[in-house]
Amino acid sequence: MKSALPLLSSVGVMVAELLLPGPSFALGSEPAVATFDNEPAMNSFLADSPWPMTHRNPYCQASSPYPGPQEVGPLTDAEFNWGMPGLITIAISGVYPDGGRVLWGSSATSVFKADRSLNYIDTWTKEDLSVFSILSTDSSISGAYTLIDCDNIFYMPRFTKLFAFGDPVEGDRYSKIEIKQVFEIPQGRLSDPAEKIIGLSMTYDGLLAFATSHGLVGVVSRSFDAAYYYHLGADEEISNAIACDENGGIYVVTNIAMYRVQWTGTALTIEASKGGWRAAYETGEPTGIRIGAGSGATPTLMGTGDQDKFVVITDGQELMHLVLFWRDEIPLGWQQIPGTKDRRIAAQVPVMFGDLQATDSLSEQSVCVRGYDALVVNNQLNIPLDNQAIGILASGISLLAPYGVEKFSWDPSAQTMSSVWANQEVSMPNGVPCMSAATNMIYGVGQDWLGAWTFEALDWDTGASVFSYQYGTSPIFNSAYAATEIGADSCLYSGTLFGMVQMTP
Repeated sequence: MKSALPLLSSVGVMVAELLLPGPSFALGSEPAVATFDNEPAMNSFLADSPWPMTHRNPYCQASSPYPGPQEVGPLTDAEFNWGMPGLITIAISGVYPDGGRVLWGSSATSVFKADRSLNYIDTWTKEDLSVFSILSTDSSISGAYTLIDCDNIFYMPRFTKLFAFGDPVEGDRYSKIEIKQVFEIPQGRLSDPAEKIIGLSMTYDGLLAFATSHGLVGVVSRSFDAAYYYHLGADEEISNAIACDENGGIYVVTNIAMYRVQWTGTALTIEASKGGWRAAYETGEPTGIRIGAGSGATPTLMGTGDQDKFVVITDGQELMHLVLFWRDEIPLGWQQIPGTKDRRIAAQVPVMFGDLQATDSLSEQSVCVRGYDALVVNNQLNIPLDNQAIGILASGISLLAPYGVEKFSWDPSAQTMSSVWANQEVSMPNGVPCMSAATNMIYGVGQDWLGAWTFEALDWDTGASVFSYQYGTSPIFNSAYAATEIGADSCLYSGTLFGMVQMTP
């Protein structure tokens, strides 16, 4: 714990016990090792790291070949350090000459570099700060999605700019933060004074791909000396990150449609003859903790090698559906599924979290994918709340919190998607879960009936709980949209409402 008790006392936060011991589970198995089955193609322009970007890789699968914790016991520990809201992703660098790594992050107010034990090395305060930019989810989302490249340069969007941060002393991970370069979208490319960069990813030929809130998609060289743009059109709103594949596909979901914007090497296009496409899906207005209209999910890519290949989202219907779009050419003879808006849709399955009488459901998180399997968490509060900030706080109250996790699987023989299992007991109320192929487990930040925030682990095949580790009882530990991530040495990281937390087995 990083000096948490004195600081908590000084701000008048009453916490009886910040770290609660978790139960011990003896699994009786050998230590897990990385398994690269179903792993997407490696993007060599990203840092060689367990978690170099939001959702871990350009496929945005939030699944990892590396092991997470298999059990908790007497030596399990959690560390917390203070910070401002808005930390969605903790990006882990590549290895430095001394064999170590650093953590980079972007909150509502600052960019930071820290060591693997969460000790801050340096921070950089963001320009144009205001109370609105600190407290508004709509404002702080510009800068939430970040990445680190193969040269250990950290990229962060801020409104209409892209910042490149690095080390002033090359190879010294403890050197201060330095702004290497800044790129700004030309005013003539913007369609609204409030427009800002939302999604950020890396193409497989080493360009930064981005999407703005008002439907502008772009790619820019990492030297910031060349940029290309494509505008999706009027009334197209984007509130999620974007995905990229190794064949130039950039996948963007708006409040109206799902897109494959094709990067040809010289231009961006949605022309079918060049590999692009547009497909409408069922949308809806933002409710509860959902940030934007339409889907609440970052597009996730499913399928590697010779497998069937899809883009996966959850839609905006009152009873939310899991939707798969054919990623490449639609199979010859494929018939449009009745009730869907586009022939490209390969599956549109209701998400009920085990309640067959459910008439509404909601998730704000991207779909966690490994192989043909897809995991969705429930973010629907037990009472309707349209204010996002209040909804985030309410999601940590056990009587109001959402409960439920459901896994689906694609059957390539039958060409259908169906529910495999649902766990109605666990609550991962507002954070993004992850999965380890090595341990075959799901990890996510949860809350329990004791009022504690927890790291939850579920079996990927059955949904059964493996462990629940309590790490804090104050609202400051609320995951607040942050992603659970698998780091080195099987540890877990997550941002929190006022800081970040690490669980070390």
